Amino acid sequence: MTIRNILIVFITAIALHSCDGMFDYSPYIIDFSEENRNVNQQNIGKLTNQTKDNTITIAFTGDTHRWFDETEKFVAKVNQKPSVDFVIHVGDIADFGLPKQYIWGNSYLLKLNIPYFVVVGNHDLVGNGLTAYNEMFGPLDFSFIYNKLKFVFLNTNSREFLFNGKVPDIQWLDNQLKPNMEFTEAVVIFHVPPMHGDFDASLDESFHNTLIRYNNVLFTVHGHSHNFEIYKPYNDDITCVNVYSIEYNKFNVIKISNDQFEVTTLDF
Repeated sequence: MTIRNILIVFITAIALHSCDGMFDYSPYIIDFSEENRNVNQQNIGKLTNQTKDNTITIAFTGDTHRWFDETEKFVAKVNQKPSVDFVIHVGDIADFGLPKQYIWGNSYLLKLNIPYFVVVGNHDLVGNGLTAYNEMFGPLDFSFIYNKLKFVFLNTNSREFLFNGKVPDIQWLDNQLKPNMEFTEAVVIFHVPPMHGDFDASLDESFHNTLIRYNNVLFTVHGHSHNFEIYKPYNDDITCVNVYSIEYNKFNVIKISNDQFEVTTLDF
């Protein structure tokens, strides 16, 4: 090899090394940092350091996948509210399930001063979004108990699983709601609401029966529809709260105390 060719190889190697990290070889590559891994479980761990009182205050948002400026404003507003115990995001943090979009979305939530939790949305599952969600946030279905109240996060994105009769996982939900000494009531959080075209119609009845079986569901919360509404889809005691999408520059706060809850709306 001539000296000229050696120099060419040497210069090329240096150039490639200097460009390391500048380019993504594929938009589907998942290479999350530690702070972007297993986020829901990390935040469950942070709850143990929370000072508890008789009122649980939660800020809700969702469908942030196209509104990053609004997400930044939401985080700043919540950080000014010391009474809020934690934040719940009702899904669609990524637009097309791309790992880079997951990183963008979570980069804002990481600035929260309090724990936060993200349920999976339909947009989050596009492409290899299922793998990205599992890597960043953990299992699609998960729960935790805070101050004797159980929070159950459930994947209801039936369309993304081809209406296979397994989403939502009714048996898992039943097991979570089954009474024990650790909790008194439960709040169920999901993205796609029942009786929506993206929810498996064959599971509507069993989903409803599971919610009412133990008479311990205080209310349910969802996103997907982007608007705000408090309603009773089954015309019984099951209340659904459809929280504002972040695009409206609004978010909902729910205060829970003495087996009662109050929903308010705040602007940012």
